[in-house]
Amino acid sequence: MWALPPATQAVVGPHAQFGEDGILEDIFRDCASGCCAEVGAYDGLTGSATLEFERKGWSCLLVEPNPDLLEQIRRNRGCAIDGRAASAQEGQATFYVADHVEQMSTLELNHRHHRWVREVGGELRETTVKTARLDTILEDAGFARLDFVTIDVEGHELDVLEGLTLERFRPRVVIIEENVPHRRSDVAKHMALHRYVNFRRTGVNEWYAREDDTDLINPVAVTRFRRERQVLRTRETAMRLLAKYTPAAIKRMLYGIRELLRRSG
Repeated sequence: MWALPPATQAVVGPHAQFGEDGILEDIFRDCASGCCAEVGAYDGLTGSATLEFERKGWSCLLVEPNPDLLEQIRRNRGCAIDGRAASAQEGQATFYVADHVEQMSTLELNHRHHRWVREVGGELRETTVKTARLDTILEDAGFARLDFVTIDVEGHELDVLEGLTLERFRPRVVIIEENVPHRRSDVAKHMALHRYVNFRRTGVNEWYAREDDTDLINPVAVTRFRRERQVLRTRETAMRLLAKYTPAAIKRMLYGIRELLRRSG
């Protein structure tokens, strides 16, 4: 087993913002080994939900596109690290680095978020980063499965999820930072369609588990979830039919309105 960097060995106690690492350790207390990923890893130490698992010998993957933070992670951690931005597709994108409040850096062109960065003393600068589906990032790191994954990407969560085949990697727990109501709804819909149930909230983080995980999800919640998912599927079918028969000009208009709303936050 490889050794952690000396600076990391000296760090003790809980690290995650709202005690997520302690909860995860309880969930996986009987697992001597496993695989986990942190998308939006910051410096690899602050707020980390995976550090204790790396110490235990788990296979960990940290994903962080901010080039300045990437260097810190390499000093702080000894696990797999990827400097691409997890997204819905491969390519390149503008990444907005929030100097002085680096944890608020994002791929999202969201004027509300950018205004918030400036209000708390941050300064935005643009850089170009490579993007990749999380599927690809996991494959390149040699991960065939996941026990848990945390996603904290300042508004880009849904895009990250669209680049992850949940049915393939089957993470037992998915933790997603969601503090904007309409985005939280979109993420919840996505997770429901892939049979993941929201079973806990810590701070601004929503926890999801597979509907068949009876250790984490109680039967009453599963019954309610399946009923709500059926309604959601009916709505999705109706929306696809509406899109199919809506004139192109109206589609363009609706798309433009949606983009304006998204950018305004």
